[in-house]
Amino acid sequence: MATSLLTTMAVQTSAQNKFHIDGTVIGLQDGKIYYYKGEEAASIEVKSGKFHLDGDMEGPVSSVLFLRDSKYNYKDQTSFTSFYLEPKKQTLKLNYSDFRKSVLTGSKPQDDSYRFEAINDKIKKKYQKQFDKVKALQKKYDQVAATKDEKATEAVAYEIDDAKALLGPAYKEMTAAGMKFMKDNPKSFININNMYFYLDDMSYEEAIKYYNSFNNLYKNTKEAKYLLSKIEAKQKGVPGVMAGDFDSIDINGNPIKLGDFKGQYVLMDFWASWCIPCRKGNPHLLKIYNTYKSKGLEIVGVADDDNNQAAWRKAVEKDGIGVWKHTLRGLQYKPGTHQQINKDKDISDGYNVSSLPTKILIGPDGKIVARYNGGEEDDRKMDADLEAIFASK
Repeated sequence: MATSLLTTMAVQTSAQNKFHIDGTVIGLQDGKIYYYKGEEAASIEVKSGKFHLDGDMEGPVSSVLFLRDSKYNYKDQTSFTSFYLEPKKQTLKLNYSDFRKSVLTGSKPQDDSYRFEAINDKIKKKYQKQFDKVKALQKKYDQVAATKDEKATEAVAYEIDDAKALLGPAYKEMTAAGMKFMKDNPKSFININNMYFYLDDMSYEEAIKYYNSFNNLYKNTKEAKYLLSKIEAKQKGVPGVMAGDFDSIDINGNPIKLGDFKGQYVLMDFWASWCIPCRKGNPHLLKIYNTYKSKGLEIVGVADDDNNQAAWRKAVEKDGIGVWKHTLRGLQYKPGTHQQINKDKDISDGYNVSSLPTKILIGPDGKIVARYNGGEEDDRKMDADLEAIFASK
């Protein structure tokens, strides 16, 4: 089962535990395969269709990514897979033509992963036709994007978003199944990785309760510590707490900070030029702005477009939303790595925004009034809240 690359824990050198893998590769007699070790992929020699791998582990379990090529290509899902390894002897049968068909035996966490995957597969089969439609549209998108026709590419992107919207019931079922798996198997290591996908649907109290039920043996792992940091972050950007200030530069090159709007209601709109649901919601935001601007509402758009400012500016102009304030989130990485730097300047992180669109309403006193995570239900709640706030103004 392929797990998220973000949760892949590299095999460390300063380790306390060791793993051993006896492996075979179907479809490759002699050559190389790869696995992630630190920031780079390390090679493994395959001879007569077999290989052996010994490695060190910091904790009781590691999620290790195996690849067909030296570079990770997320678009080709046949070229990689990852497994939960334990500090003992395990057997791995890799399928060279399709890494997804590879099987690891001898690891209890991986057995749990297979059980969980089977639950999700059963749900996916109910919606297979719609999943296939999304897959076909994504292939179409890649083909159209290669032509550099921006208008046609954007049109297909909107088609994909419409198709994904119809998968809402499927994702809802999978989330419920995942939560049930955590409840029924509180000591399973895979909960630590799986829980990332459910955090947006959980309150801080619910998330910390699940975390506290996990096996204490795993709580010192890097994965668990990172998960806990994300859970603790859920106390930021929520109703009832003071909004964190920020100091940035707006789209026109002028300084902008939250304190500039003291005494006003401020709707923070976290969006991106590439976020189709965000773009679809802009006409509605324009209506809100035109209705309540004169009554004391300001909108501040915070775009996740630090790496493509031209696209950001173009989207603001095309959607006609330049009437309110705009700035970038401030996401920066150390050159040549995925290591974030200057995190204190990241506005999205300061409000614990991990999915788009997200809107946060701040009152005149600087306290957060409400948080809206997107979707028709949240839009209706936002409309009702604003109508109630400005009814007498």
